Amino acid sequence: MTVYIIRRVLGILPVLFLISVIVFVLTALIPGDPATVILGTMATPERVAATRARLGLDQPIYVRYILWLIAIIQGDLGTSVLDQQSVMVHLQRTIPVTLELMILSMLFAIVTALPIGVLAAIRRGTLMDRFLMTFVLIGVSIPGFWLGLMLILVFAVRLRLLPPSGYVSFTTAPWQNLTGMILPSLTLGIYLAPPLARFVRSGMLEVLGQEYIRTAWSKGLNEYRVISRHALKNALIPVVTFVGLQVGSILAGAIVTEEIFGLPGTGRLAMSSILSRDYPMIQGVVLFVAMGYTFLNLIVDVLYAFLNPRIRFGG
Repeated sequence: MTVYIIRRVLGILPVLFLISVIVFVLTALIPGDPATVILGTMATPERVAATRARLGLDQPIYVRYILWLIAIIQGDLGTSVLDQQSVMVHLQRTIPVTLELMILSMLFAIVTALPIGVLAAIRRGTLMDRFLMTFVLIGVSIPGFWLGLMLILVFAVRLRLLPPSGYVSFTTAPWQNLTGMILPSLTLGIYLAPPLARFVRSGMLEVLGQEYIRTAWSKGLNEYRVISRHALKNALIPVVTFVGLQVGSILAGAIVTEEIFGLPGTGRLAMSSILSRDYPMIQGVVLFVAMGYTFLNLIVDVLYAFLNPRIRFGG
């Protein structure tokens, strides 16, 4: 397993290099001059030229990329052009918020989607199956921003049960932190649960048609043992892949969710950086997220062997 992981990590390096090139080039092609945005109403040709020289924007793009790449290898993601703070400092402050939102949302989605998908599969074609799939279809069709606003209206404004926005660290006030994360996690979790439930249902239907499942039924095993010990474990193999790929959707949904609920997370940081043309911040956030997503795919591949003993780590 160690050799396999080392080979996969080495295989990730070219991918990360290509990602860094794409991120840098696309950021450089964003319309607008960062120097002009930074200076605002104080922008004059002389001041713009001086600011561009200070930021290195007057150099060729390939020179800027090489210098940026060397700094990244040394662990420096750059400095924000707005507040002159390190990009890594901003990431260290915002990543825990986004990670908490992602984990809670994914837990809600898994806890909700697994029983719905399994029940719909074993009751295929029945009224229960049609009801659950209709419920899932409604969940897929609801826009995340509208759902978040409706949850705030119902649970925060009308019922006054939960706070409408804001964030308190778990280490500072655990109860306030959890109550404040309920509505954001529900918003993002409901966005993730319907497609996951449909994927679980399709995986279960495929597994339930296999010979070994029919053999288990013929042995007289009860439904719980057939589903939990034989069908579900094998049906989870493609589900793990789907959950890993959903991280991209989580990050995209986190941008909207963090804006709605006022969470100081990475998604909100990325949005504010784009609006303010903070190039180093945009590059650092996107590159860091891409690295996390790439390494998560490696973790998903390693989990395959634990779910399916027929999978072996080899060449």
